[in-house]
Amino acid sequence: MNARKPFWRRPTWWIAAVVAARNANGLRQVRRTLARVDRPTPEPAAEPMLLHVVIPVLREQQHIAGALAWFVPLLRDFPGSTLTLVSTAREERERGHLAARLAGAMEGDLTVRCFPQLTGKELAALSEALAKTGEDALTQATAVEELSAFPTTADVITGEIARWREDAPVVRHVHYESDGRKAAQVNAAVDQLPVTSAEEYIAVYDVDSRPSREMLLRTAEFLARRSAEDGELPRVVQQSARFATQGAAGTWWERSLCRGAARAQTMWTLRREIPNLRQYADSARRARSRRGLGQTVGHGLLVRADVFREVGGLPTFTVLDDVAFGYRLTLSGIPVDSLPFTAIVPAAEYLPELLSQSERWFQSYLDYPQCAARWHAQGHGSRLDHAAGLAIGAYRGMAWLLVSPATATCLALALGPRTRLPVQATAAAALWTATVAPVRQLAKAEGRPLTVRETAAQSAETLAGLLLKSIGPMTALGRWAVTGTRHSALAPKSNRRTAPPTISDRETP
Repeated sequence: MNARKPFWRRPTWWIAAVVAARNANGLRQVRRTLARVDRPTPEPAAEPMLLHVVIPVLREQQHIAGALAWFVPLLRDFPGSTLTLVSTAREERERGHLAARLAGAMEGDLTVRCFPQLTGKELAALSEALAKTGEDALTQATAVEELSAFPTTADVITGEIARWREDAPVVRHVHYESDGRKAAQVNAAVDQLPVTSAEEYIAVYDVDSRPSREMLLRTAEFLARRSAEDGELPRVVQQSARFATQGAAGTWWERSLCRGAARAQTMWTLRREIPNLRQYADSARRARSRRGLGQTVGHGLLVRADVFREVGGLPTFTVLDDVAFGYRLTLSGIPVDSLPFTAIVPAAEYLPELLSQSERWFQSYLDYPQCAARWHAQGHGSRLDHAAGLAIGAYRGMAWLLVSPATATCLALALGPRTRLPVQATAAAALWTATVAPVRQLAKAEGRPLTVRETAAQSAETLAGLLLKSIGPMTALGRWAVTGTRHSALAPKSNRRTAPPTISDRETP
């Protein structure tokens, strides 16, 4: 009878060991990040900072009034700053596509899950119209008639801006007439800005962003400090985010699942996004040692106006713009400074929205080859630069794809009754360093130590979030393989269904 193989020669142990090592390093990065960001600080001194806030909007009529009510008073503290809301003609065209999809829809189909692009009021109106016709299904003509009765986002912006007094900061409305998406909207708005100096920043936010006065003052202070150290204002600054839900889902399990996914995404920010940005910024300032890959996010992104124009604005040839913009900055060796504090932003509240969002975000990693081909042809970056960028991008994308399978494998090994003890212990360590330990660290840093029961509940939610994390990326790859394209008639986003929190940036813990 053959002797059993030593556990270290079994693939299961190597899988568990690799995952445990990666998670342990991630836990170390979480600890280092929490020691540097969101620390208590005295009241920040008022520093001059000129911001041109640009907010691209699509199908977001119900959030315009709230965005204006937040940003207009906020920007009064920063003389010369402006606010630009950018609507798009794509919204009217998408209504036509939605009407075509609604043709044949029955009463049971008129739900958020089937049509996440529509608001509750629009769905209710369609349902009422269907009832009045006495038919079993909607016709395209009825759908067109009902949807056209609702104002577009552009109409709402025009009406809301007119409500503000003349002493408000400059508020602009730009209506983009072509089919481009967010990046094209932002670029169109920047083209019309009266930028006169290199000390002005383009600040890209979402319509549900709620940066506070304290956060902007701390940003101004950070810019002044970097300027004193480097002799010039930072060229690109990224504010990273923590994610939080508001418990909008109707069932406890969906609320728990979305909370866990939001916490897992927050952990990614703390152990991957911020450390990667810091490493890249440090290396980009050393001309002889450029390492890393800038990975910007299209929310809380501040770009010096001259740099924005130097690199040609946000890329419009890719499906998404944020990661691609970081790739372009890397080719020019432009540092991306990470602010030493984070914002709290709304996370997905429903499972379909969560999966759709994950699928949409993963498109950025699939854009890397197109970025390399386009910019290499234009003479930006050497072959070595592109090879390094593609290698790092592929590693990051593969790591995301493998999160769920790796977590599920470790869970099976840790609970398996026939798993050998060393393998079982290694798998348990991998799970502990991915869930329990970082959950406790995060809570402690936020000044709210957890009980044993709270730790167990939040760790279980985070574990569930990790088990779901790779579904969106897998769906993106599958859809691309089946359809042969990553572009769609409808912008890959849902209608924002929850109001943003009153305060979205993190205050002193």
